[in-house]
Amino acid sequence: MRIRKYDFNYGRRKMMESVAYGLGAGVLMPLDKVLAAEQSITKAYPDELLSIEAQSKGKVKVGDTITKDNVEHVKHLLDPGVYEQVAGIEGRKIRIKAPTLDPRELVSGDYYEATLADIKSGHHGKFDANGNVVDENGKKWQGGLPFVNPKSGVEVWANMCMNIGRADNACYVIEQKDYGATGKQEYHYNFQWVELNSTARADRKLFRGLENELRRQSVYFAAGPDVRGTSFLSVWNYDMRKIPDLYGYLPEFRRVRQFPANQRFEPLVPGAVWFLSDPWAAGDPYLTWGNHKIVERKPMLGPWASDFSKHDDNWEPPRQKDNPKFFDVPYEMAPEVIVTSCEPTGYPRSPVSKRVAYVDVRNGMAASNIRYDRQGKLWSNFEMAHGQFKGGGKDGKRLIVGADGKSPAWSWTYVHIYDFQNRRMSLCNHSKGAAGVEARFNADPDWLFDTYCTQQALQSLGRA
Repeated sequence: MRIRKYDFNYGRRKMMESVAYGLGAGVLMPLDKVLAAEQSITKAYPDELLSIEAQSKGKVKVGDTITKDNVEHVKHLLDPGVYEQVAGIEGRKIRIKAPTLDPRELVSGDYYEATLADIKSGHHGKFDANGNVVDENGKKWQGGLPFVNPKSGVEVWANMCMNIGRADNACYVIEQKDYGATGKQEYHYNFQWVELNSTARADRKLFRGLENELRRQSVYFAAGPDVRGTSFLSVWNYDMRKIPDLYGYLPEFRRVRQFPANQRFEPLVPGAVWFLSDPWAAGDPYLTWGNHKIVERKPMLGPWASDFSKHDDNWEPPRQKDNPKFFDVPYEMAPEVIVTSCEPTGYPRSPVSKRVAYVDVRNGMAASNIRYDRQGKLWSNFEMAHGQFKGGGKDGKRLIVGADGKSPAWSWTYVHIYDFQNRRMSLCNHSKGAAGVEARFNADPDWLFDTYCTQQALQSLGRA
C-alpha cells in the first residue's frame, strides 16, 4: 500500500494561493528551478496532481475512455466546451493516456534549449513602459520563454504571443475538412501556413534587420479549386498595441489588397468556423486585448502531448468511428494549468466578448481557446494539440527530425474548431504534404520570406 505524502487537495490549495498572492508555477518546487536542474516534472508536483485516478476518486484510470457515461467524474478536469462535446448530442469519446513527465517532450528542441539557457544565465523578460516584452536590459526580447514562472494574466498571454508556434521559422501544411451539423463533409482545403519571427527568436538573431517587427505570418491556399491561389499576409509590429497589417490576394480580383482589422474576426474561406484571431489563443497582439486575468490554476485533462504513433503516413490522426467530426485522440493529465481570460478592447466591432485559454505552465502553450459571443454565450472551442513527431510508421520507429537537426520535430498535430451554436466543425491536421506543398521543419528563412512573406510573394503565388 502506498501512503500519500500529500492529501488530495494539497496541490489545489497551493495553486489557489499562487493565484491569490501572485506566485509563479510549481507546487513542491518553482518550475524554473526544476527546469534548470533538468529534472522530471514530478519534482515540481505531487503525484496526486498527475493521477487521473486520484483526481476522479478511482472512477477513471489511464487506458480508459471518457464517454457520456462517465464524464461527470472528470467534469472538473475538462474545459466546458469539451465537456459539452462529450456529454451532449455529439457523443465525443476521449482516450486517456499516461502523463508526460519529461519537459523536453513538451516543446521544440531549440526553444527548450533557449529557455534553459535563459534560466541559467538570468536572461528574463519584463515589460517596458508601453507593456511590451523586453529583456532585463530593456532590449527587444530574443530567446525562449520570457516568463517561465508567469505571475499575471498578461505574462501568460505574452508567453503565448511572442513565438506562437515555438519555431523561429515554420512552414506547415494544413489539411482542413469542414463538417455540417449532421456530420456531412462540406468543404476540403489544403494550405500552407508560414510563420517567420524577426525578433523573439530562439536563435537570438535579428532577421534581416527588421527590429520593429515581431513576425510575418502567411497563409496560401493550394486547394480546393474555388480558393486555389488565395493568400493572406499578416505583418506584426513589435509594439503589441498595434493591430497587424493584413494583406490578401484574391484570384478573382488578381491583385493584392489591404483588409480592415475586423477581417481578423471573419472566416478566411467558405465553410471555416475559425478566425485569424483564434490560433494558439494568440492570433492577435496581446495588448490589442485587455483585462487579462488569471481565473484559476488547477490540474486538467487535455491534449498536452500528442500520440503521433497513431497518425497515418501523411500524419493524419485516426477518426472517431461513430462521429467523423472528431479525431480519435488521447488526453492526459497536466498538473498545473492556468485558466486565463481577456477581452477585445482594441476591436470595438469585434463579435467576441471574451476569450478564455487553458494554458499548460510547463511550456506556456494553450490546448484550448474558448470564444464567447457578445451575449456571453459559448461560441467556439479552438482545441489544439502539440507533440513530438515520433513513433508509428511501418516499423513503429518513425522519426521526423526538427529544425535543430537532431531532436524529434515538435509542433501542433491537430486542431478541432467546433461551433457550439450551429454544430459545425473545422477539422485540421498537420499534414506531411498535399496539392504541391509540403511541411518543412528546417525551412530556410530567406526562402520563406521571399516566397510567402511579402506582397509581391502573394501576387506570385496567386498567379502560379
